[in-house]
Amino acid sequence: MALHVTDAPCAVTHRMKGREEEREADVTGRDGNSSDRAADQHARVMDETGRNARVLWDYLSLNQPLEESDVIIGLGCHDVRVAERAAELYLEGYAPWLLFTGYLGKQTAGVWTRPEAEVFLDIALNMGVPRSNILLEMAATNTGENIRFCYQVLRDSNVPAVSKLILVQQPFMERRVMATFLHQWPGPKGSTRAIVTSPRSDVSSYPNASVGSQHDLICYMLGVIERIRDYPQRGFQVQQDISPEAMLAYQWFMREGYRPR
Repeated sequence: MALHVTDAPCAVTHRMKGREEEREADVTGRDGNSSDRAADQHARVMDETGRNARVLWDYLSLNQPLEESDVIIGLGCHDVRVAERAAELYLEGYAPWLLFTGYLGKQTAGVWTRPEAEVFLDIALNMGVPRSNILLEMAATNTGENIRFCYQVLRDSNVPAVSKLILVQQPFMERRVMATFLHQWPGPKGSTRAIVTSPRSDVSSYPNASVGSQHDLICYMLGVIERIRDYPQRGFQVQQDISPEAMLAYQWFMREGYRPR
């Protein structure tokens, strides 16, 4: 009896291999498309992250023009560029006195072993500021205390009546520092005018190994937004409007899982 063979073994093997290759190509294509979509989604999130970070930065920074003043006050923090900027302004002749304020705060407690004001003092001395023109306040642990305690140091040091001063802090703290000064400066209302400035930096260039990553910066800015929103009701600073753009950026970061600091 003749045996009828429908497919030779080599033909069957060839077709099976072809089907396997088709399936692999199909899976590879699907995986490739998924990878492309994931990459596109990541790029969109990164673009949105950068855009919203800049919105917060621009709202929180005041960018006030500088004027000659009676004293420059460098507010303590974990960013030594604040001390450098304050010393730079003194050396440029913006004021005859330089006052550094700060014990240990949220970012420096447990990290630095000396008060912020002392660390800032060393930086100013190394930059050429005379020790005789530097005052220190080493008890403050928050912005309100910085403002109130500096007023007392100036009085105790017999510094002539201060009608204008320059406050130096981190860029994203400018708005909150001004709001705190307007509410907590102990002198007669309107008798002393403040100008707030900060190290010259941009939202993209601000992060570094000392102050943290872009993620850290965003979390700091979210915390400042919340304090601007909540602190007037607690009696810590004057009321300020939060721009719709800044609030939308804040809400976007909160949805993305960022948490205020």
